[in-house]
Amino acid sequence: MIKINKEKVCCFSDVHIGVHQNNIFWHNVTNRFISWLIPELKKREIEDIIICGDLFHYRDEINVNTIHVATNLISLLNEFNIIILVGNHDSYYKDRADINSLAPFSGWHNIKVISKIEASENFHKKLCFVPWGTHIKYIPESDIVFGHFEIESFKMNSHKICDHGVKASELLKKANLIVSGHFHLRDERKYNSGTILYLGSPYQMDFGDYDTNKGVYILDIPKSTYEFIENGDYPKHKKVCLSDLVKEKKLTDNIQSMFANNIVKFIIDKNISADEIDFLLKKLSFYNPISVNVDYAVNFNKFEIKNDSNNDLSGIDIPKAIEDFVNMLDNVNNKQVIIDYTVDLYKKIK
Repeated sequence: MIKINKEKVCCFSDVHIGVHQNNIFWHNVTNRFISWLIPELKKREIEDIIICGDLFHYRDEINVNTIHVATNLISLLNEFNIIILVGNHDSYYKDRADINSLAPFSGWHNIKVISKIEASENFHKKLCFVPWGTHIKYIPESDIVFGHFEIESFKMNSHKICDHGVKASELLKKANLIVSGHFHLRDERKYNSGTILYLGSPYQMDFGDYDTNKGVYILDIPKSTYEFIENGDYPKHKKVCLSDLVKEKKLTDNIQSMFANNIVKFIIDKNISADEIDFLLKKLSFYNPISVNVDYAVNFNKFEIKNDSNNDLSGIDIPKAIEDFVNMLDNVNNKQVIIDYTVDLYKKIK
């Protein structure tokens, strides 16, 4: 039987330690999340944490410094009873979880690593813990199922809907409440047969998370109810248009706050010279943004081709274009892996 001390538990997922090429800045963001989380849980007298997969970001190898950071962060949670499901990013193989990066934590006194399906009864509720790669037919009927599922029709990210994976209707035959990691956007869907809750990631990691609130959930096991607690300490991804600055006629406190300590995409949607852009960026840098990337939403990027027609590249959905291009290639294996990797690179350089 899996140990759970109290009726209310904290649930979160997709921490992705090591994200963005094991960048130290993102290590610090993860540290900020844990530092915010601990007093929030103590304030609510929460003793148990369920992490629904993807503690690490890279599945094939883990940077030594990332291992060091992860060990220190998990050590900070030594007062809590922790159940960690193996996610796809934690698994060495694509379709099974037995070889995984969470194995070093399995010997810790307060940690239970779920690398194979396990059922338990706690507080008169049948719980089932399902790691990545488990076929739905092996899931027993339960009251609550915790997993790392790829569920059809849910948003994989801000620009793509999942068109494969397990059907919601089939999964809800196993339990009235499905609590899942994997997709980074929080989502809650209520059906006649039950509820599916995607926990999302606990902080924004790229512009796919733009304009979304992040945090953790407090789940009441006996009641099968939950409450979202917003993370109060992480850098936001913001989009600021030049036209908004022009409309305001000055850098208002609201605009300044959008730049301060955030990751900003500055959208040039009015004709302006390169010198004026440089002047603006220098002025905006005084508000201490983490980074500012310029994106053009006007027709600065036209080029000539042989038939003398102009082709406008502004407004193109680049991630979708990458996906379409890779899918057209013949004799290429692992297309989805290539698409995900290329889109990830594109997001990093934007």
